[in-house]
Amino acid sequence: IDKSSPVKIGTSSWIKVGAGGDVNNGQMTAIDSTGALYTWGINTGGQLGDGTTISKSSPVKIGNKSWSMVSTGLSHSVAIDSTGALYTWGYNAVGQLGDGTIVNKSSPVKIGTSSWSMVSAGIAIDINSNLYTWGNNTYGQLGDGTTISKSSPVMLMTPMWSKTFGGIFYC
Repeated sequence: IDKSSPVKIGTSSWIKVGAGGDVNNGQMTAIDSTGALYTWGINTGGQLGDGTTISKSSPVKIGNKSWSMVSTGLSHSVAIDSTGALYTWGYNAVGQLGDGTIVNKSSPVKIGTSSWSMVSAGIAIDINSNLYTWGNNTYGQLGDGTTISKSSPVMLMTPMWSKTFGGIFYC
């Protein structure tokens, strides 16, 4: 049922949230004050990360990790756990998960061995302030000087990055 005013979700104290998809098909992500990650919404590509492709109308806890950051793309999600490890899941037709494949994943998959400090769907900064991008590159949006999509993170040869403005990376 559509709602025309805000509705409280669950009983948790939420500290970080993400929303993906479009006006007709979307998934939500949220981290509560204990570091638990919850997702809900459409799940046709496994973008909820609960090991299924069944959509959920209420929050579902994802694993038993403690999470520090989450971001949601069109049909996929990325998150950093409390140890700094990067995980992705969901739809993966153009490598947007960064796991070296173009296969959808319905559960979080660890990406690389680096420790990460910041992430947004398809772009991340490691603890050494190096900027990495991956995924669709049809219009050169990865910033690597090509229009070839990348299914694994590619470090950009640019100055060190550490700041965002309104949650959006500027390069």
